[in-house]
Amino acid sequence: MPNSEKKLSSKKEQGKLKLYSTISSNLITYIIVMTVLAMVFAFVTYGFTMYQITESKFTSDEAIFVFLCFFLGLYLLLMVLFCLIIGNQLSKPLKLLRNAIDNFDINNMKHIEYQGPKEFMDMVDSFNDLSTKLKDIEQENKRLADEKNKMLADISHDLKTPITVISGYARALHDGLIKEDEVNDYLNIIDQKSTMVASLINQFYEYSKLEHPEYNFELTKLNIAEFLREFLVDKIDELTVNGYELEVNFPDNEVGYIMGNEMQLRRVFENLIANTVAHTPKGTLLSFDMGCTSEKVLIRYEDNGGGISDEVADRIFDPFVVSDPSRNKSGSGLGLSIARKIIEYHGGTIVLERYAGKTQTSYLITLPLYEEEESKEED
Repeated sequence: MPNSEKKLSSKKEQGKLKLYSTISSNLITYIIVMTVLAMVFAFVTYGFTMYQITESKFTSDEAIFVFLCFFLGLYLLLMVLFCLIIGNQLSKPLKLLRNAIDNFDINNMKHIEYQGPKEFMDMVDSFNDLSTKLKDIEQENKRLADEKNKMLADISHDLKTPITVISGYARALHDGLIKEDEVNDYLNIIDQKSTMVASLINQFYEYSKLEHPEYNFELTKLNIAEFLREFLVDKIDELTVNGYELEVNFPDNEVGYIMGNEMQLRRVFENLIANTVAHTPKGTLLSFDMGCTSEKVLIRYEDNGGGISDEVADRIFDPFVVSDPSRNKSGSGLGLSIARKIIEYHGGTIVLERYAGKTQTSYLITLPLYEEEESKEED
């Protein structure tokens, strides 16, 4: 909660404490008033009976009896009035709460307005807060359901085209409709489309695993600088063959230890590079920079392939978001979603940096540095 909201809430609470007493304080007040009235009436009754004794109208026993009758009668009367007042204070907020619960409608919620003892105001505020939270949960569930439906529609769309091609070409081959010199071409297309389907299913499987609350993978102490150097050495030949350039800017003495999983981090950088290759022309320059602060490792990955539109940039890490709205280009739209989930699992963040008027795409990854147990104990 922001500081301004905390201050506002604090002032509001202080106002309640000043304006409205608690039930316990009301009880004490009523008891004191009742006792004072009883004592006053007791003194009056005592004086009256003593006067009657001196006038020889009452004996001592009769005077005591009259005194007790008058005193107990008044006390019982005050008790009845006391119970009626407290009962009225209790019944009003309880009735409000009961009616609110009976008529609760998450799509048409109305907050209860009540002023009275602090305990009941707290109950009413808690009910109003609960109603708001339930509405927020309902909206979040609706959003997740809409995303799920969209995801299923996108999966169906991405699978439909290659499966249709595979089915059509396989049937044509089976029926002997393809010329002999074209059979290999058709088989190559079937192989490419089946590989595409397998890749999409595999990415969706990985994304579903990362979404599961019980899924986890082992983290070990890892020199992220050494890991990235080895990874990029393995990738440079592949990128060069495909017509892309790679630039690495790591200080020679840079060492950053994190708690990480090599296989999952490799998937992150594979997905970032694959996304660039899928959506930028040959000749694009890919660059990696790394540095460390006292608490974090900073990794910046950029390419000068033309940038990302504002519409796509706002949802770049959502599942099935691709730069081509027609979805005709390669890519499932899951790669960056998977990358973000893996980075977040490592306790880090990945963001798309926005530069006005720039044509490059830049991602900034932060990962927490590993702290030795000895240094923690010293601190």
